[in-house]
Amino acid sequence: MSIKVSVVITTFNRPEYLKEALLGIKAQTIQPAEIIIIDDNSSCSYDEVLPLVEEMAANYIRQPESCGANKARNIGVSLAKGEVVAFLDDDDIWLPNYLEKHLAMYSIGTQAVVCGFKQMGKETVEVINSDVEVTKSSLVRGNTYCGMSGFSAQRTLLKDHPFDESLNNGQDWDIYVRFFELKVNFKNIPEAIFLYRFQNEDGIGAKVRKMKPSEIDKRLGSAIKHRDFLGNYWFNKRVSEQLLFSLKHKNEKLAWIKKSVQMAGAVATIMFFVNLFKRKVLKKPMSI
Repeated sequence: MSIKVSVVITTFNRPEYLKEALLGIKAQTIQPAEIIIIDDNSSCSYDEVLPLVEEMAANYIRQPESCGANKARNIGVSLAKGEVVAFLDDDDIWLPNYLEKHLAMYSIGTQAVVCGFKQMGKETVEVINSDVEVTKSSLVRGNTYCGMSGFSAQRTLLKDHPFDESLNNGQDWDIYVRFFELKVNFKNIPEAIFLYRFQNEDGIGAKVRKMKPSEIDKRLGSAIKHRDFLGNYWFNKRVSEQLLFSLKHKNEKLAWIKKSVQMAGAVATIMFFVNLFKRKVLKKPMSI
């Protein structure tokens, strides 16, 4: 008997992107059993995409009030009927063999899957982790796999271990770490099989650039939660990277650097700039 997959899409104020995401699902070589769209109380109209939603028999649910992406995903999981739930952010697009590749992993007993991706609009840039299984050596370095649009898992596993609704960011890395610690059969597909959209105007990067140093604590929740898992070196490195992310676009640059020294130490702060210089010199592809 074939494995049925439910797709859970979270969306907020991006009907034009949602349409592209749905067309990506429509082009899949293996079609999902159902599509569940959780609209997190968007303030703009979705009329332009509703005909496609209806054509694809998707279940479109608009939340009466905004609850955040993590709760929206948990709601989607609670409604799903497939043995596997695959997540898709409204601004990303799956390549045609995405579900086929993921479902092949479940046919051999896998419980959760991540994969690589291409940069949308610059598809020659690929971010691929060569692991075939999710490893601690990769996880301590941060999310070196993918965001939510490259993640799927067994529905029963997700119901027992839902997304942490207290986290403002890093929910993908958080659940990957938790699954690893639970000794879940967690595989990585070392291929770029979806398109990831970088630097949205309303994306995480844009929001971080507008933050003040005093507001950063809410972005460190996942690192603090898994401090023991990371150990001192990787914890300090992660905190420094969070603090100094997109520094050239921020105001109060010196205040951000001071905050990094206070919270992560001078060594981690200095190494951030050393590694930044190396990346520019070597012209390494971006990662997430």
